[in-house]
Amino acid sequence: MEKLNFSHNLIPPDLPDGSIVDLGCGNGVNARLLAKHTKRDLICVDHRQGAIEATREKLRGFKSTFLLNDVCQLGIKNDSCALIYASRIFSHVDNKKILLQEAMRVLKNNGYLIIVDHEKCLNFFKKRKFQFSHFKSAGKMVVITLKKGF
Repeated sequence: MEKLNFSHNLIPPDLPDGSIVDLGCGNGVNARLLAKHTKRDLICVDHRQGAIEATREKLRGFKSTFLLNDVCQLGIKNDSCALIYASRIFSHVDNKKILLQEAMRVLKNNGYLIIVDHEKCLNFFKKRKFQFSHFKSAGKMVVITLKKGF
């Protein structure tokens, strides 16, 4: 995988129409890669003003929206997004169930949620018997992919 555990190979080729969401956009590095590889509107969400400002700077020239929101309360229209990308935030969210419900609410049917996080996050999905795919990457990280309607 490329730097920061991102790869355009993570982006499914069969995405429905719609925006891409970067949950917990942080410093904007992944947001820039998402915008570059998908060439779609990007919605960047973080609860820190500094993260939003850093991401806005990195996305000059790309069509993007910035939301200073909690990742469990996105403020995004129902069934409007093709892909939600969440890198290294899932393990930091207290109520993972609410995060998943919110992600599925905004995803279009056949849209994808991609979580890149610590390997221990797999237990959450295994205990709930979600249908998902995953693979391990370097440094005890894992990429978990869920498809809405899958």
